Amino acid sequence: MEGAHQVLVGFCLAMTVLLVTLCLSLPSSPHMMAVQEAMRARPHFVRENFTLTIEGPTVNPVVGQITWLEDLSWKDPSVCNGSDPFVLAMVITAVENFQQRDRVRTTWAKPEFFQYTGLKAVFVVGATNNETLQESLDEEIDAYEDIIQSDFIDTYRNLSYKTVSLLSWVRDYCPRTPFIAKIDDDVVVNPFNLRLYLHKHLLTNPSPKNIHGRARFRAKPMRNSKWAVTKEEYPDERYPPIVLGSAYIVDRNAVDVLLAYVPYVPMLWLEDVYLTGLVAKKAGIKLKQTERTLYTKRVTRKLYFGSVTFLIDPKEKDYDVAWQGIMRYSHKVISKLKKNG
Repeated sequence: MEGAHQVLVGFCLAMTVLLVTLCLSLPSSPHMMAVQEAMRARPHFVRENFTLTIEGPTVNPVVGQITWLEDLSWKDPSVCNGSDPFVLAMVITAVENFQQRDRVRTTWAKPEFFQYTGLKAVFVVGATNNETLQESLDEEIDAYEDIIQSDFIDTYRNLSYKTVSLLSWVRDYCPRTPFIAKIDDDVVVNPFNLRLYLHKHLLTNPSPKNIHGRARFRAKPMRNSKWAVTKEEYPDERYPPIVLGSAYIVDRNAVDVLLAYVPYVPMLWLEDVYLTGLVAKKAGIKLKQTERTLYTKRVTRKLYFGSVTFLIDPKEKDYDVAWQGIMRYSHKVISKLKKNG
C-alpha cells in the first residue's frame, strides 16, 4: 500500500512539472506568438545594385552642395560599423531641442535596447547663428556622439534640404543598414514593434525598395495655411502620392535611388511632398500604406502589445503614459527576443 502511494505521489509530481513546463513554454498572447514566429527565421538583407538611367539636364544641385559641420566621421567605432543597426532612426530635431533629444535617448532609443531592437538613433540638425546654442550643441555632440549637423540654417522651410542631407549621410556611412526611419523628435516609438514589423517585411522580400508610412494618394496643395505653397512653387492641383513626414520608413535600397533622382526634380520646401512624392514618383519608388498598422494619434493598447509603432503628435502627458505602457509590456517581448536570438 505504501509503495502504491509513493508511485501515485511521484506520478502527480511528474504531471505537475510537465504542466508547468508547458505553461511556461506557451506564448502569453497572440502578439507574443507573432514575435516568436517572426524571430525564429533570420532574414537576410540583400543590397541591390543601382545604375542611373535617366537622361536630361539637372535642375537641383543640392546633393552636390551638401557639407557637414559635424558628420561623426571621427567616431570609432562608427555608427554603422562593427554592430550594424537593423534600423537607423534619423531623428529630425532643432538645435535648441536639447530636452527632446534627451527624452529620446532615455526612452525608445536607449542603447540598452539595441540587442533586442537593432535600432540606433542619429539626430539631424542644421546650422545656427547663435553662438551660445552652438557651444551647447558642441558639448552635447562630445558627450553623446550621436548628432550630425549640416551647414544650412535650421529652419522649417529648409526641411527638404535636411532630409536630402540625412539620406546622403546614410548613403556614405551606412551601406549595410537595411532600414532607415525618418522620425520627428516628438514622436513616441515602440522599438520592439518596429523590429517585428521590419523583420516580417524583410522575410517577404530580402531586397525591399519602398517607403512605408501614412500615405495620401490625392492630397491637394494648401494655398492658405502654415503649409501653403504658391502657384509659382507648385502649379498643379494635386500632389503625387506622398507619405506624411512626421515618421516614415525608407528601405535602404531606395535611398541611393532617391538621391540619384533629386538633381532632376526642382526643390520644394515641403519635405514629405518633395522626397516621398515628387522624387519618389520620378524614381519609381512605391509607397506602402501602413497607417492603420503602424500609427496612432492617441494612447492605445495596440501601441503596447499590438502592431502600432508610432504615436504621432502626442500631448506632453501622453508621451510619458505611452512610454510607461510600452515598458510595462516589453518584458514579455524581450524574453521571446532573447530566446530567439
